[in-house]
Amino acid sequence: MCCCIGIGGWAHGENDSASTGVVQGAEDQLRQLKQALLTLAVDEKARIAASGWTDRDGALNEDLMVFSGLELERLRPTVRRNRFGVETTELVYAAATQDEICGASLARRQRLGFSVTIHRHGQAAGENMARAAASLMQRHIHAEVARSSLSNVAVLLNSQAEQSSGMSTYLRYMTAAPESSQDLNLEIRVRTADRKPLLHRYGLLERVRSSKSLEVQLLLMAQGAAVLTLQTEVPLPSNRQSVKDQLAWLELPQSTKQSLVEWLDAALPDVARAVNCHGESGLAIAANASEITLLGGRDAGVYQGQRMAILTTSRRLRARGLEQSLSVVGLAEVTRVGPRSATLTMYAGPGQSDTADMMAVPMAAFAP
Repeated sequence: MCCCIGIGGWAHGENDSASTGVVQGAEDQLRQLKQALLTLAVDEKARIAASGWTDRDGALNEDLMVFSGLELERLRPTVRRNRFGVETTELVYAAATQDEICGASLARRQRLGFSVTIHRHGQAAGENMARAAASLMQRHIHAEVARSSLSNVAVLLNSQAEQSSGMSTYLRYMTAAPESSQDLNLEIRVRTADRKPLLHRYGLLERVRSSKSLEVQLLLMAQGAAVLTLQTEVPLPSNRQSVKDQLAWLELPQSTKQSLVEWLDAALPDVARAVNCHGESGLAIAANASEITLLGGRDAGVYQGQRMAILTTSRRLRARGLEQSLSVVGLAEVTRVGPRSATLTMYAGPGQSDTADMMAVPMAAFAP
């Protein structure tokens, strides 16, 4: 059985010779994009659904649909040169690549949700230490993002509970500005545990305040599943002099602070690589009669003049098949950027007549 799917380009209606070169370039780029998408989808174990029937005149009719389980939200645009030096556009599937490839082909900066969970076990001293450690790590991560140490993170979003705390229901739903959608979520879990020496348990030495340990777990979540898990245990030392000075468990020891910061500095490069490999490149779009709105703006690293590939979502690809999904592929340019949204203008493709379950993928790496 032979399966053929058309990947024709966009036909421009104007005959102006000044715009012929621009239109032809858009045609070539769109055709190249469709061919790359077709090749990748077929390589990812596409399945074919075929049916045949005979009409009332006895003529045999056939219907063929090709489906693919490709997750289009994880595409990475890559420009390669063949042995003749000609540039070709390929769509690399990030879920099947190594970390080095993911890090070298970041499609867009990610909106990283951030939350801290403190384990409460009824002891005020342990909860004080866990809360102090959480505050220290929270300030450090925010400072690293502000210094662009995580260059692949556009914005760090606090959890929804923290954003809405102290705000009435009316203000939250009627007057508050729209909130940015997070692409990934970084969660830190903190708890303390008592570490009482064995000799102290049996009363062989003079009783002093027993030391504690701080247990920290860092998780990067993508679509509800942990894609990176890091953990450490940092001691909270105590001594006899602390008891004599009547020092309560209110502030982290300096050695513990230093150990936490050093562990975070070592962990953040791993977080950055995981964000590159598991972050989604697609941004949802919405359209009305006059314009196409991209549901992401400066909070997703979008800038004016950026070019976007308009593709179907994975859900639409699985529901309607590959041929129909290819027919609505288009090219657009960002014409206006806001804090959380942007406006797109189509310059190649079918236009904005069908934008249900569609998304935009930044294509700065595509050949012009």
